[in-house]
Amino acid sequence: MKQLSKLAKFFIICAAVFVIGIACTAAGAASGGVQGFEKLAERYDWINSPGERGVTAQNVGDFHSIEATGDVDLWIVGKSYYEKAGWLADQDLLKQTELDVIGSGQVCVIAGDQMEQPQISVEKGVLTIDAGAIDLTGINLNVTEAEFYPEVLVCVPDETLRTLTVSGQTGDVNVLGVSWKSAKIGVNTGDISMEGVDSKALALSVDTGDIEVQGKLTGTVEAGSETGDIEIATSLPKEKYALDLKTGVGDIKVLEGGEKTFESEEGKPMTQKGGPHRIKVSTDTGDVKLLFESRAL
Repeated sequence: MKQLSKLAKFFIICAAVFVIGIACTAAGAASGGVQGFEKLAERYDWINSPGERGVTAQNVGDFHSIEATGDVDLWIVGKSYYEKAGWLADQDLLKQTELDVIGSGQVCVIAGDQMEQPQISVEKGVLTIDAGAIDLTGINLNVTEAEFYPEVLVCVPDETLRTLTVSGQTGDVNVLGVSWKSAKIGVNTGDISMEGVDSKALALSVDTGDIEVQGKLTGTVEAGSETGDIEIATSLPKEKYALDLKTGVGDIKVLEGGEKTFESEEGKPMTQKGGPHRIKVSTDTGDVKLLFESRAL
């Protein structure tokens, strides 16, 4: 039998050590090791742990605008969603026993107790959320239900927002059942998802992530991504819009009432003169898809 090389023996030993390490970690956690991990994270700056998951709620009352920044997963939700039985639990945001914190004007933070908590305030009708920057350099240990990035759920009162402004480094932005006069959302790494919205003006941008928008979209819609797919679905017909669609690497598809009206491959752009509204989409690497007369909800 041919003998194993020294390199092969080295990899076998490394694999064995890795498996043993996982087994020891699991055994340690099962026998109270979670507290040990938390103590290490408290003692050493180069070890990160979110700590134990917790939910805090703050009733901020009425507000007409939102400004959010920092590393955070955002949920900005209208009444048609947060008053729907079981919906929040289905999103894995809150457990059934935690749903009593939901209500108009409530802002809920789901985060580990070892994390920096977002700062939340209302001044002159503007709700401000500042989550700061999460430092994940070093060793990251997480054996609890908490995530390293906080989640913030905003229950929007039943009215149209004047402005919605989000600027973040890392995190997803989810907006559901909300109306606004003007919105501008930009993130470095994360997805932007909108459903059942009513927009008069909308500007979206991500460096790495997907963009999905569905609702009644009037005025100007601009969406851009360096790497990621972009899908925009509006309840209005295509003739109501001027279009400017571009992708460096990817396909472009346009559908109206479920029927395909335009398709291009290999980055060929698509433009159209149209009615009073405008959709402008650009992505360096990713597919572009537009749906008109969309009733999906």
